[in-house]
Amino acid sequence: MYSVDNRAGRLIEVRLASPLPTGEVDACIARIQGIVTQNRHGAVVCIELLQVDVLAPESAEKFLEMMRVQNATVHRTAYLLPVSNAILGLQVERLIRDAHNSSRKAFRDTTSLEAWLVPVMTMVEAQQLRKFLSQLG
Repeated sequence: MYSVDNRAGRLIEVRLASPLPTGEVDACIARIQGIVTQNRHGAVVCIELLQVDVLAPESAEKFLEMMRVQNATVHRTAYLLPVSNAILGLQVERLIRDAHNSSRKAFRDTTSLEAWLVPVMTMVEAQQLRKFLSQLG
């Protein structure tokens, strides 16, 4: 399961949950790329992974390819990881490292995530981010 929304400015809100079949991964990536392409001012992305068990290897590779393609157009991307899933954390941290872009970080709490994203956001984007994060769980 996934959702991808762009309700405010450059902010792209992504929620992923297991199971995540290949077809959904492809559709999710296409939606994200479509929004990034439409917005000439780049993107700020928040990806919530609290309901993901682990990404299938082929799905992880597809997300990595998307990350590499978007390196020049994404200002910052924050990944919210579940505290109790070390395997997913290692997997996402490897993807971030392999994408070779220091504007991506993984977080296990919303306070740190928000503190890192908000400085590059407009007031409207920051308000929408807070709304998105308040709808967790």
